[in-house]
Amino acid sequence: MAESVLDLFKLDGRRAIVTGGGRGIGQAIAQALGEAGAQVALVSRTAQQLKAATEKVPNSVAVAADVMTVNAAALLDDCEDGLDGPIDIIVHAAGFQHREAAVDFPREQWERLLQVHLTAPFVISQELGRRQLEAGRPGSHIFIGSLNNYQSVVPDIVAYAAAKSGVGGVMRALSKEWSGKGIRCNGIAPGWVHTELTETLFSDWSRAKSIIARIPMGRLAEPSELGSVALFLASDASSYITGQMLVVDGGWTTS
Repeated sequence: MAESVLDLFKLDGRRAIVTGGGRGIGQAIAQALGEAGAQVALVSRTAQQLKAATEKVPNSVAVAADVMTVNAAALLDDCEDGLDGPIDIIVHAAGFQHREAAVDFPREQWERLLQVHLTAPFVISQELGRRQLEAGRPGSHIFIGSLNNYQSVVPDIVAYAAAKSGVGGVMRALSKEWSGKGIRCNGIAPGWVHTELTETLFSDWSRAKSIIARIPMGRLAEPSELGSVALFLASDASSYITGQMLVVDGGWTTS
């Protein structure tokens, strides 16, 4: 029993995986979990990013892997070896973007985007869920969604929109199956966040200005503001929350 409400946010003794943990939102989430006491496996395909991230994220180890071609069982084995024990928490934050008109959108990019944003989160959570169920261990699975779960935000991102819409369905379906056995599944739908993923879009100042003007808070989110939400969902502070996609958008969807 927690001595105070603040104790509910502590993750001491828990082990977490964050895919895409080498930069941006993933790194910010990993940092929040590490600062709360969790041991964190940072998963990224870029060794240089991993090295820099492990220097910033407390209690972290680097696991080099590409979710584009990942073997879920092998990835989990590597993470469990690195953290010296079974995984309690996973955050699916790996991602990339490709912008092109729907009529010209390359099939190759369509398949790559769905693999990274939809298929990989499912197969990794599927394997982790199987292990947690067999061991009778509770867990928290956190999926990164998008405002595209609720509305068409900008043009030229048809594959990304499809994948993010799909990941919301995966999250809710897994929650339906697993929540009664102690495994909670939730998601975060970020609005516009200041990361490398949005740099290209915001290099067009006229477009950037129009987007910011629609955000009631009048600014982009910082990655750390997603980290605190992920910590909430990973911790006992959200023990009765499952199957939910938490929107963190500065009020975008209210305007």
